[in-house]
Parts: sequence; C-alpha cells; structure tokens
Amino acid sequence: MQKIILSFFGIINIFFISAQNLVVNPGAQSFPRGTGWTILSAGGSVCGPLPTKTYLNWTMIPDGDVTLYPWDHTIGAAGGITFFSGCSVANRGPFELLQDIDVSADAASIDLGIIQYTFGGYIQTPVNNVTGGQTDQGRFIVDYLDVANVIIGSSYTTNWQSYRNGLAAGWSLSALTGWNLYTDTRLAPIGTRKVRIRMQTQVFTNTPAINVYFDDISLVKAIILPVKLVSFTGNENAGKIYLNWKVADELNLSHYQLQQSTDGINFTGIATIASGKKEYSFIDKNTSIYIDKYYYRLKMTDVDGKFSYSNILPIKIKEQQSMTISPNPATNLVTISGFKKQGKITIINSNGSSVYNANTDAQAMKINISLLPPGLYVVRFTDGKAVSYKKLLIQN
Repeated sequence: MQKIILSFFGIINIFFISAQNLVVNPGAQSFPRGTGWTILSAGGSVCGPLPTKTYLNWTMIPDGDVTLYPWDHTIGAAGGITFFSGCSVANRGPFELLQDIDVSADAASIDLGIIQYTFGGYIQTPVNNVTGGQTDQGRFIVDYLDVANVIIGSSYTTNWQSYRNGLAAGWSLSALTGWNLYTDTRLAPIGTRKVRIRMQTQVFTNTPAINVYFDDISLVKAIILPVKLVSFTGNENAGKIYLNWKVADELNLSHYQLQQSTDGINFTGIATIASGKKEYSFIDKNTSIYIDKYYYRLKMTDVDGKFSYSNILPIKIKEQQSMTISPNPATNLVTISGFKKQGKITIINSNGSSVYNANTDAQAMKINISLLPPGLYVVRFTDGKAVSYKKLLIQN
C-alpha cells in the first residue's frame, strides 16, 4: 500500500493546574484594608469631601462621579472597589503596596525547572497634565525571592503608566473604559520560594490626589510537563500503522500511553510504554479494512499522575493498486479489474466473514453477486505479497 507519513515537531507540553488565583484580595474587595497586602507607604487620607473618595488608603469605592474616579474593572459600574494610594501634598512618593505569595510547597518542582507563573493586573490613569490635570504614574513589579527573601532572576517591571484613554484635555469619561492590562508569564527561577507582587504610584506634577488605580491582580500557576516531544510521526504500510516519537529532557516522567481514534474525538488507549529512552516506536496491527483514516495521540504522565497530550496525528489508509469495481454500487454483476499479477480475490461482509473466494490470473474478471444480501462489503486482492482493498456496496 502507498506509504503516508505525517509528523509534528517541537511540541512543548504545558499542564495548567487550574485557574486558581494565588493572590489574596485581588481586587481590594476584602476588608480591613490590609487584608492580604502590606502597605509600605501611602498618601494622606483626605482627598475630597465625599466619604467614598476618602474611604481608606489603598481602597476606594467609586461614587459614580466617573469624570474623576474609575468604575470597578470587573463590574464596570459604580459601587465596586479599586486599589488607590490616596492623596499627598508634601510627599511625591513612590507609594507602595505589596503581597508576598508563599510557593515553597512547590519547591521540588520549581527546582526541577518545571513550574511557571502568569501574572496579570490592570492599571488606570484617567487624567493627564492638560488644563490643570495630573500625570501621576503607576506600575507593577513582580519579584521572585529565595528562602532568604533575596530577589533571584529578573523581575517583571512594567513601564510607568502616565497617560489616559479618552479626550485630549482635562478630565474625561475615559474612566469608564481606560483600564490597561499588564501580563507576564515566566519560568520560576530555581530556588524560588516566594513571589512578591508590588504596586507603586507617584505624584508627577500636581497634588494632592494620586490619580492611579489598580484592579484585578492575579497570579496563576502552571506546570511544564517534564518532557519535550521533539517529533511524533507515523506511516501506513500493508494495513499496519508504524508510529515513532522522539523526546528530550525527560524529567520525572513515568510512561506514555498511545491512544487511537477513528473520529479524532474519542480516543482509546492501545499501548502503554515506559519512559527512559530518547526514541520510541510502536506498530498498530489492530486496524480495520473498513476504516479510511485513524488518529493517534500520546498521553504523557509523570510520576505524580499529572499528564499532558501531544497533538493529534492523522494517518490515512491508502490503496496500493489501481483496482477498480464497476458498477459500484452494484446489483447483479460486477467487473473487478486492474490486476497486474495473478492472485486471489476475496469478498468480505460487514461481519468480517468471507463470502466469496476465487483465484485469477487475468487483468479483469466478472463476479455474480446477485445472491449476496444488500450491504457494504470489501473486496480483497492479494498476490501473495501486497494486499489491496476496495469497498463494494450491493443494493437491491
């Protein structure tokens, strides 16, 4: 049969533990104000006459005056709460709020270099230095700390944000839509035991209000499965499917499960192969003459039971010879042609039973099928070495 080869290269497998946010009080929603966070410094508490504008340092409930104060990022309306560093007449900052997230429970995996973190957070600076406005600044810093609280590796530090979305001058309704997302994904440096998230603000031109706001801070953990799949290839020959895969950097990997499917959706395990090599192979002999295409994937499992899947590899079954059946569908007689060597013809029903057998040394032959029940059949021809299949539909 014709040889078909398909492959996928350079597949790196990532297993996301969950969407659980490791940050405590990520949107300033929990009280008292220090819940989950440490206030290193903040502006004064008096910013304006309304209680919601002077609620507490580092927390603020927008009061609906969206020309001055932003709506909560999540609910998109007045009544939510945002991080806000207060007001300051004398001190220009920077002011800072931080949270240390203990990740020491994952020390073993971190030190194997297989855990990464994704940080996310929103900043809004709704006014600029036009017609008496302000260009106050805000930024995020994410540090990775060792057991001695020393920063290791490179920190993620955003640029100072000091702009707004909206009109070109003065205060504006940009507070409704001016949230800007900052995000960073990186492998935790070996030795990481804490991740520190810092929010900083500073007065740039005017006082007292520090018009920088933060909301919806997140840190999500993912594990990089300890194997890199370099290639996953397959080919079909004479009804058998030959599968091969190459890997690199097996770390703490337990085994591979090779899975097969006929629709690319529902998979069944057909073999389990222990880890410990760089190259693997398997021959799938459990194929059907009625199936035109098979799909394969690898389930890769580490010793802790965590797993990931490879991409899906399709293998199409191709006919080798130009055997033809005419007519098809047929009722009484069919002509089978295209033979180049003498051999044997077999007609097989849907139960896998042979219902007709004959030897031939001609290039074509006619067969009376009038006594066979209607249904789908497969015509098989072999010359003793190669095998060809062709579907035949018999009708009333």
